[in-house]
Amino acid sequence: MEKVGKLPPLLDKKNGTVVYNDTFGSADHPDMQSLTRDKSNAVSKNILYQPAAFESWPAYATGPTFGQMALIRKHGGEGQSDLVNPWEKKVIPKPKFLEQLEGFLHTELRALDCPPKGPSELRLQVYREVFEYLITDFKTYRPLLSAVKNEYELVISDLHQKIRELEPLKQMLVTVSERCDQKIMQIQEQERQDLVDLRKENIRLLQKIDSMKEKEKDYQAQIDKISEELSREYERYKNECDQRRMLVQDLNEMRYQREQEQSVSGGGSQLDGETNETHDKEPEHQDDPIILKIALRKCREANEQLTAKLNETLADYANVVPRRHYELLETEYGKYKEKMKSKEEENEKFTNELEALNKVYAQVVEQRDAYYVELETLKRSSTPRPRWDKCGDYITGGKKRWKELADGKRSDNLVDILLSEISGADISSFTNQDYFQGLGTGDSVPVYLRFDGQVKNLKMDRINTNKFIKEFWKVKIAEDAKEAQLLKAEDLSPSSIDQRSSFALISVGTHQLMAEYLSKYLNQKYGEKSMEFAYNLNDACQRFSFDSRIKQFHDILLGRMDEQQYHKCARMTALVQRELEKQADGNTFVSPDELKLALGKHIGKKSDFHINQLVELALSSCASEEANQIGISKLFSDTEDGKQSEWLELLYSQDTKERLELVEQIEAALSEKTGRAIDDENETDATSAWEITGKELRDAVLAADEKVGNEVLEYSVCWAFDVLKADNATYPKPTKEVIQKLQMSALPLL
Repeated sequence: MEKVGKLPPLLDKKNGTVVYNDTFGSADHPDMQSLTRDKSNAVSKNILYQPAAFESWPAYATGPTFGQMALIRKHGGEGQSDLVNPWEKKVIPKPKFLEQLEGFLHTELRALDCPPKGPSELRLQVYREVFEYLITDFKTYRPLLSAVKNEYELVISDLHQKIRELEPLKQMLVTVSERCDQKIMQIQEQERQDLVDLRKENIRLLQKIDSMKEKEKDYQAQIDKISEELSREYERYKNECDQRRMLVQDLNEMRYQREQEQSVSGGGSQLDGETNETHDKEPEHQDDPIILKIALRKCREANEQLTAKLNETLADYANVVPRRHYELLETEYGKYKEKMKSKEEENEKFTNELEALNKVYAQVVEQRDAYYVELETLKRSSTPRPRWDKCGDYITGGKKRWKELADGKRSDNLVDILLSEISGADISSFTNQDYFQGLGTGDSVPVYLRFDGQVKNLKMDRINTNKFIKEFWKVKIAEDAKEAQLLKAEDLSPSSIDQRSSFALISVGTHQLMAEYLSKYLNQKYGEKSMEFAYNLNDACQRFSFDSRIKQFHDILLGRMDEQQYHKCARMTALVQRELEKQADGNTFVSPDELKLALGKHIGKKSDFHINQLVELALSSCASEEANQIGISKLFSDTEDGKQSEWLELLYSQDTKERLELVEQIEAALSEKTGRAIDDENETDATSAWEITGKELRDAVLAADEKVGNEVLEYSVCWAFDVLKADNATYPKPTKEVIQKLQMSALPLL
């Protein structure tokens, strides 16, 4: 049955009662009675809707109207009356149903806070409900109005569907537009760079043209100068030639006159006759200037004719080359023609391949677009992939360790790793590794791991590993103290003890070798299961190497760090804790200034920057309930999973940095003294190894820190050269090994 909408009832403004239309019901109706009992509730919440009666009302009557002028008799008192002729207003009120619809419309628009302008789904819904009410009350026109409304709804639904279908295309269009814009910007940037290069090239060419013009001017000036000099020389030469010709002519005339005079006199000796004969013969051997002048003119004419003929020949054969050159050019042309033919074939082949690639590219683009639309659909409908990289912020070791753990792992494996980190259990508890394979009984295997066969995997967690390490150190320190007292009672000197025995004496105490003592300790505590616990302890130390306490224990066990480093850290922690408890005077907290004083008193050479770092971390992570106070127990107590506090981690890391800085200073002092560097050493050439003695190391330590004590010097030399006394370090040792030993030492000592 179709649901019939109802409007809220009308409210009488005079007495505040609810007025119902007689056409649709009366107050006897149950619903009407309930509304009568609670008038305010029915009006305020619009729970009950009743149809209203239709009244005739002109469409143009949006307000009061004025009728024609009429004569109205105004009755006064005492039976008198007056005739008046006013323009009286004739008001046509709106129908109640229309007022009801408009009131409901305005109420709903205000309640939903619809925008006054522009398209809005909320405002459309309100008008849709009002139109429903209007259709419901129009009994006669209901089918037609319902059909009109359904058509509008179908069109609106179809438009919404098209909008939803075009939304991915819009996003794809935006993406393609952004890519096109980026490509256009890249092309513009490239063209801009090319334009800049062309401008620079243009400027360079213009400068070159200017320089060539300047050179041309210089050459022209030189040519003009040389032409002037040549004309002057030619003029001088011409004058000289004329003068010579005149002189020769004068000489000939004088000779002719002399001969005439001699012939007239008719005398002369025979000698004179011979002389005359000689003079007569001389003109025959000499050239006549007139003849020479004529010969010169003829030579010039012949020269001009030959020059004209040469120029004509050059002009006729300007575009002609020799046959030898022609044959060479023809051979090269044949080669280039063959190359051109092969290039054309390659070009045709590449063109075909390009067309095929374009077709493949078009198919790939279509597939890409289809996959993109599918991807967008999956993004909206599918469950997103977990971001495993976020786990690096919440596990021990940070993002770097998480990256190492998660490298190449699938989601199932990553879940196992994450569960192992959260629970503190071994990852093997989530896998099927139940046994360890023994390493054998060779000398290269540590004493506590010498075993053949399989060992059960107990899947030792980090908490139990830390607990075992703390108990082990307590027992070993007590045993070392007993051994030291025994040596002191027997008055044994360091020289009387073999360096390779189970004890190693250094300048600050006596300690049993770690590997041997661990084997003895496990045999005493676990008996037949000692190997099982040893292999599980070794596996736990490898898995939990990110824990500073476990890593330090493992390094000392393998000989990668001096055991004195642990004792130094323990002694430093005990001294600071004792000083803080002394300053607290029975309280459980201290001030930042008191913490600074204790650190400066018992930690030795530590910069103000490092002390401030420790104080700031203590205030942030170990703050007490008191204002600006630090809880002493929070500084030195372990966390729930057995780790050291952040404050102790920072303290020990600062000590490690100070040791490495001191070793770098020692290395720099050695390099400065000898002029060599460790990095420059050729490891393949044993003869060129750089070696130093104990005395040279002592001098380098003093150069790195002039205030260092004799105890530190003695310890540095003994540890680096594996001797019991520094005076015994007389033999040379490779510098690289010495520096590596110092990096594993307990420097700087307290």
